[in-house]
Amino acid sequence: MNKKDAINLFFSKFIGDSDKSLSTTFSTITTIREIEKGQILFTQGDRGEFVWFLIDGSIKLFKSNSDGKECVVRFVAPNDIFAEILFSDAQNYPVSAIAVKKSKLLGINTNGFFKLIKKNGEFSSHYIAAITKRLRYFVNMIENLTTADVQSRFLSYLNHAVNEQNSNRIELSVPKKDIALLLGTTPENFSRTLKKLANDGIIKVEGMVITLLDHTV
Repeated sequence: MNKKDAINLFFSKFIGDSDKSLSTTFSTITTIREIEKGQILFTQGDRGEFVWFLIDGSIKLFKSNSDGKECVVRFVAPNDIFAEILFSDAQNYPVSAIAVKKSKLLGINTNGFFKLIKKNGEFSSHYIAAITKRLRYFVNMIENLTTADVQSRFLSYLNHAVNEQNSNRIELSVPKKDIALLLGTTPENFSRTLKKLANDGIIKVEGMVITLLDHTV
């Protein structure tokens, strides 16, 4: 995918339709980057220059404490953005990002982005709406992690994926042990949760593909 197509995809997912002049302007503040599996995109504490939109692949976001222990924040799937905290007044990346598989990304320069917001009121309105939607999702995710059991957390994860992809058939972009880390549980407990959900007829598991059979849960 070239930069023009990547920009159009970004707009369709987060901003809405745009005119040709806006897309042309956006092209001047973006860059395409490809990284291999296991390659670090940025490290916690690095000064941030770009917010990233994942075109293809999978990115793991994680934090490390003083003892070097890793805490998974989330896994980024294609057609999603991350490091968007730089669109506020933050200047440094609060987490580290590593490619779980070979990935292609669109980098959005933050300085150029702020200038675009100031010049284009319609773009600014669409951006605010998109960020508000994302904030609601993260608030719900934090609430689930602190109050819900593993089954509820995973079902919330699946429902979000279904809504984003418009399909009840979800292909996991990372190993199940990494999903377990994201949900704050052990791989063994996560496996038991998958088995129970499958036995209850709520999901169907086929390797890395999970079909949500009951979208009402």
